[in-house]
Amino acid sequence: MNSRSPIVPAGMACLLAVACGTGHTEPTTRPAALAPDCSAIQKMAWANTVIQSSTPIGHGVLTAGHVKMPAHCHVTGEIHPRIGVGGVRYSMGFELRLPVHWNGRFVFQGGGGVDGTLRAAVGELRTGVTPALSQGAAVVTSDMGHKGVNTADASFGLDPQARIDWGYNALDKVTWLAKDLIGKFYGSAPRYAYFIGSSGGGRQGMILAQRFPHHFDGIVSGAPILEQHLAQLGSMQMLREFIAIAPKNSRGEPILSQSFSDADLQLIAAGVLRRCDALDGASDGLIENYPACNYSVAELQCPGDKDVTCLTPQQVRAFDSVMAGPRNSAGVLLYPATPWESIIGEPEWRLNNIGTSNTAVANSRKANNQSIKYLFMTPPAPNFDYFKFNMDIDPSSMTASASFSAANSTNYQGFKERKGKHLIYVGMGDSLVNPAGVNRWYRELVAANGGIEATQQFARFFNVPGMGHTNTGRALDVFDPVTAIYDWVEKGQAPEQMMATGASFPGRSRPICAYPKIALYNGSGSVDDAASFSCR
Repeated sequence: MNSRSPIVPAGMACLLAVACGTGHTEPTTRPAALAPDCSAIQKMAWANTVIQSSTPIGHGVLTAGHVKMPAHCHVTGEIHPRIGVGGVRYSMGFELRLPVHWNGRFVFQGGGGVDGTLRAAVGELRTGVTPALSQGAAVVTSDMGHKGVNTADASFGLDPQARIDWGYNALDKVTWLAKDLIGKFYGSAPRYAYFIGSSGGGRQGMILAQRFPHHFDGIVSGAPILEQHLAQLGSMQMLREFIAIAPKNSRGEPILSQSFSDADLQLIAAGVLRRCDALDGASDGLIENYPACNYSVAELQCPGDKDVTCLTPQQVRAFDSVMAGPRNSAGVLLYPATPWESIIGEPEWRLNNIGTSNTAVANSRKANNQSIKYLFMTPPAPNFDYFKFNMDIDPSSMTASASFSAANSTNYQGFKERKGKHLIYVGMGDSLVNPAGVNRWYRELVAANGGIEATQQFARFFNVPGMGHTNTGRALDVFDPVTAIYDWVEKGQAPEQMMATGASFPGRSRPICAYPKIALYNGSGSVDDAASFSCR
């Protein structure tokens, strides 16, 4: 950021001055309760757009992550309201927060799941990141074109236009409106425009870089759900394989959660660590040398009767098959194999894959993922039984959704011409977004753009050992990609690494390295000291 003073809307200059007529503003000495005059926003107009409210919020009234937000205008509205399929009302809703003292940045805060709710536009991303609004940025969020009971409600997929609005259209329309409103409000366009998002928001960031490359200077995409028309085949395979070996209740119905006990999963996780932990030079509970990690649970097969120290032959076959990736009856691999990680023994893996239900009604996230049958299958199939998914026939029902949802293009020509910067990261233990799929995409991006050095001029990728979906897992999962993108865009400082800490390893810090480098132990020093590891 340059050293220019924060931008204050012309109509507020006297309001915020210590004494009217001095032309001098003192943001550090103004009363904490002072709220801005937001009335001018209600007089602004755009076609097919409704400004629903423009409310003054005083300094400290709103907090995020225990951080007090500055005085700002809280704006809500909707773009293109309409009545869609089934008489449902749709619109591209948005929330925009405009700080009195603006630092010139515009931040679009991405959503998650399949959206449908308006998140507070404060510019949050993850633990370790300072909310952008608290730093003086104007921040916008969107419900991405529909209202849901929660971010897992995918019933909007019954409406063809709602699919398109969710897939990419709302990102474009909300960005245009927010930038225009900001320009009119402050009398100046944003100096820097950023998008930050994770999970569904990570996909949104990739959509913007690929479909709308001139909107943003910098983009952060965490745990990007980049190609669900393909990646969900792995979920379908897992459900089929594990339900086939699950114990049955008195009515002969299989119980998915009992296909593997907690002891079984912890046994597998321990086996993975035993095989792969020391490959980076240090046995410390983290698999840094993930490219070299290969494993099979066959070594855990019981020589006789099943007990807590081993797996049945059926469990071995099913687990190794799932980790090897989905295949059709001809043996063709339909999506990359899943990386081996210690997160298999963590509660997150169970909740995502097989759940905890002791009945025949599975409660895992994958077994109850509405987006597959409502959104990624074309036409929508609300009554589809995931446990009967046919790898020869049903994958074709997913491919059409790529036209509006996929974010796996390697064409970054427009983004490069804009001199945009894209930072992507994923946890190697992510069981909702197969990290192998994200790694494959980045390798294809490198191949299509002149090699790793040329690609790193505009896109840098970070694998986070041990981390689950967006965070969690036994990992060092506290780091700050947002400051990294600011420094890359505004100072030309490309991130070679990000320093990370985490509650799973108190007192430990370590670099997360830009692909293809990994953090390797130097051979001496404490494994808790970042200086003992180098990106090589």
